[in-house]
Amino acid sequence: MKVVKSKLILLVVLLIPVTIFSQEYESVKLVNNYLEHNGTMKQYSDAYDNLLNLMEKQYPKSDRNSDGWIYLEKNKTKALFEIRDMLTAVYLQNFTEEDLRQMNAFYISDAGKQLVADRTALTEEHKADLEAFQQSAVGQKLLEKQAVLTEETQAVSEFWSKDLYQTASLLLQND
Repeated sequence: MKVVKSKLILLVVLLIPVTIFSQEYESVKLVNNYLEHNGTMKQYSDAYDNLLNLMEKQYPKSDRNSDGWIYLEKNKTKALFEIRDMLTAVYLQNFTEEDLRQMNAFYISDAGKQLVADRTALTEEHKADLEAFQQSAVGQKLLEKQAVLTEETQAVSEFWSKDLYQTASLLLQND
């Protein structure tokens, strides 16, 4: 009986980290999806492309800096993962898994997709759906946390942008 009880306790102790990890992983996936659906990752992708355009004006492509350009062109996916991971931490600190599910549900709806694509083309039905989302508990929570989210995401964005610019400058001027 003691052996069975000991094995059961050991099993429970071993499964707790797996359960916690899988719950955390689910929350991370939800934030990642949210950042894709609400257009955030597209904005950062565009920012990366704009930086490369700016850098090309300052450091035109040449044989001397070709390695730097190759690195920067191949590094976009990695850079986007980095900003996504930093933003994920912000959202995980501010929203529950259920909040994230509801936020995703709105942004994968027709109204959410249209809001991201072109806010000016929202139909009356879309506007009603948007209003319902904004009046929901999670919509109100988003509104309440807007100042904190703005401050935290600006800090993350500034760090990412500066690091990216400095890296690009160093790679292109030293080649």
